Amino acid sequence: MAEAAPPVPASERIHRLEQQVLHEYASTARSLDDIATVVQRLSAAQPQILAELRPLERKLGLILTLFKASVWSLLRQREDQQLYEDDMAAQ
Repeated sequence: MAEAAPPVPASERIHRLEQQVLHEYASTARSLDDIATVVQRLSAAQPQILAELRPLERKLGLILTLFKASVWSLLRQREDQQLYEDDMAAQ
């Protein structure tokens, strides 16, 4: 019969857990550094991005106005058509 492996001392298990925790902390710190770098690059480019988006914003405002006018026109035409049909049916 095979002998069971001797139990791992508690201090050694604690040491392994400490090493795993330290490794995770280091990994998290690297990730946070990467995120900070990306955020810094984005914040530096923000004025340029905003300047490029302003003309687009104006165009979208115009498109929205034209869309609303088109929808209103279609609804008005439908209403006029319905009134005409009601008048024809009443005669």
